[in-house]
Amino acid sequence: MKMFNNVLLMISLILVYACDADDETDTDDSQPRFSFRITGDGFARTFTHDDDLEHLQLNLRHDADYDFIFAGGDTGGTKLIQMQYPTDYIEFSTTPFPPAPWELTFPTGTLSGIIYWQGDPSNPLTGNVLVGTLRPNGENVALTFYFRVEDFGGDSGVSNVTDGVLQIYIGDHETEVVTINN
Repeated sequence: MKMFNNVLLMISLILVYACDADDETDTDDSQPRFSFRITGDGFARTFTHDDDLEHLQLNLRHDADYDFIFAGGDTGGTKLIQMQYPTDYIEFSTTPFPPAPWELTFPTGTLSGIIYWQGDPSNPLTGNVLVGTLRPNGENVALTFYFRVEDFGGDSGVSNVTDGVLQIYIGDHETEVVTINN
């Protein structure tokens, strides 16, 4: 039943996010949006662009498996959706990962990977959805997930950008969200 619910949610998100976008206008005033849903180890939570991510920390249990759904979009068409993560401490068990049309790159001089999807300006879509399973590694490790969504910016070409950084702590503890003071 859990698998059926996840597949139904994924199909619903694809229908919402992967539709043709509205025609581009001179000025695109709509901000892109993202959501990151993570479930596993008795925990479920959706983080969005509206959350105060600066003051939240997601505590993940070492070697536990977590299913996730990462979605991004913009009504005027989405240019880029990306999630950056530290490769030393996060493994993905979905094969192949990432699934097409998503891609994965490892920037030179960093210990991170960037999973991304690029929109096509000649056929703008409102967004896309990535579904997978991740496993955190490490004991008492602090790291971050970086989320970013850009639109095409209308005829002006100036993209609107929405991004966020989610603090992650990996250890031998309950999976939970805690409020932090920076």
